[in-house]
Amino acid sequence: MYPSQALAECIIDSLIAGGIHDFVYCPGSRNAPFAYALARYDSLNENPIRVHIRLDERSAAFFALGLTLGEGSGSPAARACVITTSGSAVTHLYPAMSEAFYSHLPLVAISADRPAELHGVGASQTMTQQGIFSDQVVDEWDFSSDTAELASVPGRVARALAAAAGRPSGTPGPIHFNCAFRDPLTPCDEAEPLQSAQLRENCGGGVEVYPSQIVREPSAENALKPDLATVVIAGHGAQDSVLRWAERSRVPVFAEPMVTGVSTEVLIPFQQTLCADSDVVARIGQIVVTGRPTLSRPIQKLLASNKRVIIVSPHAAWTDLHGKASCVVSSLTGSDRVNAAIQNSLCQDLSARAQSVARGVDELINSYGDELSEIGVLDAVWQECSHIFLGASNPIRVADLIAGRQGYDPQGNSESDHRCPQQVWSSRGLAGIDGNVSTALGWARLLEETSECPPTVHAVMGDLTFLHDASGMGMPLGEEFPRCRIIVLDDQGGSIFKSLEHGQRASQTVYERYFGVAQRTDISALAAAYGAKIRRVSSMSELRAILNTETEGLEVLHLSIPRPTEDIAFLRSL
Repeated sequence: MYPSQALAECIIDSLIAGGIHDFVYCPGSRNAPFAYALARYDSLNENPIRVHIRLDERSAAFFALGLTLGEGSGSPAARACVITTSGSAVTHLYPAMSEAFYSHLPLVAISADRPAELHGVGASQTMTQQGIFSDQVVDEWDFSSDTAELASVPGRVARALAAAAGRPSGTPGPIHFNCAFRDPLTPCDEAEPLQSAQLRENCGGGVEVYPSQIVREPSAENALKPDLATVVIAGHGAQDSVLRWAERSRVPVFAEPMVTGVSTEVLIPFQQTLCADSDVVARIGQIVVTGRPTLSRPIQKLLASNKRVIIVSPHAAWTDLHGKASCVVSSLTGSDRVNAAIQNSLCQDLSARAQSVARGVDELINSYGDELSEIGVLDAVWQECSHIFLGASNPIRVADLIAGRQGYDPQGNSESDHRCPQQVWSSRGLAGIDGNVSTALGWARLLEETSECPPTVHAVMGDLTFLHDASGMGMPLGEEFPRCRIIVLDDQGGSIFKSLEHGQRASQTVYERYFGVAQRTDISALAAAYGAKIRRVSSMSELRAILNTETEGLEVLHLSIPRPTEDIAFLRSL
């Protein structure tokens, strides 16, 4: 077996031994040894892996990111790997690697590279790839088919996978292998089966690495001041243990839309509206932060105010935008108590205020009747769909205004028929609109592979977000689409900027040219060209009927809606 092929096979076998099940492969020449290594498994009766072929490296990386999501906010162990050839192909992985880094997701990236003698001499598809992701990875390794001892590869891969899972650092994240291959890049014919079997045997082991027991001091003991009115702010990646503590302690929770499963007894919706109320802010004396809250400006203003802030994070990198944290702890314990009378009073007050806002929200939704509106669409999706992917622009902000409405009936009844989803995801690590289609499809594929009755993923995004990653719908012949329904809210451009300062300060001409950027692309025709099923939806009743059905494969719903700016401004004023 030639050295390049031996290295590729040993790396693949080591990754499989470490729990990697999904490989997203981008065709190329320099990375061909990996193609041959993966192809060995195609003929096995019990193939331990699934290989997904994607032409575009950026979409491939986001698809692999979707495959890492696991249950809820992501599986702690790496399970997906993306493989590219050398040169500019590697740079296309950067957005997904950055998203994985800031979302603490264990994405594995492998890039093929030229050997040392082809660097610095003008060779084609050759650039400096070592350290290309800089501080956007938790670990990286360089492998060479010249110098690497195959016996050491399993241990090095095991180290990297442990780092990806956050062991022992406590902070999971992406990793990168850069592999310099020298010709020949194809396998030889002689004695290959024997050597492949030997490699698999050699790579069957690994190194057990355990999480650190002490992430940081101080401990959670006495972190809280019990006589201060306390709330929890739950952002992207919130800890379930903190949410359960809040339920037991009657501590109100302001949760971003991705945080699901919080009891209606303590979940307070309409956080943006309520936290813009100075009277509400004045009552709060202590804030417990879990996860990474980045969505709401009123929440950020609250965190920047003169309140006691306790951050609960298992990761070495925690979020404290304003440097206001009084202490950082890895967990809360049963000894962390708050005053029951103070908390009951605060919960009742916030619930009453939320009830009042709920009436205004319902009035706004009902004012549209059967006409499509962004807030009406998000409300319907929230009630009818179990697994929701939210585009990182207007949809997630509108969802933030309506999420958690269960239990807040406009007539003030104690029970409401509003339902909530089981799982919600949005790429909030960097909150970019890139790769949203691919990530949603990757998540849908994961659910398809891991669920006996896979649900339909409903991905809601604006027209610009959809167009930015339309190529993510490109799949090779023979590979079926996963069960995913993409709802495109076409409001003719980037209306999110209208709700920001640019919408108030820029002239209409400047706004439309530089921020609105309406597009002429025929969204339905584009999606149809990729093989998706297309439906143009013209009413809320038509949409609700569709949402009550499952779909096979990929379905794109194209909804033409008015720009929602006025609605958002109205809701924030309630």
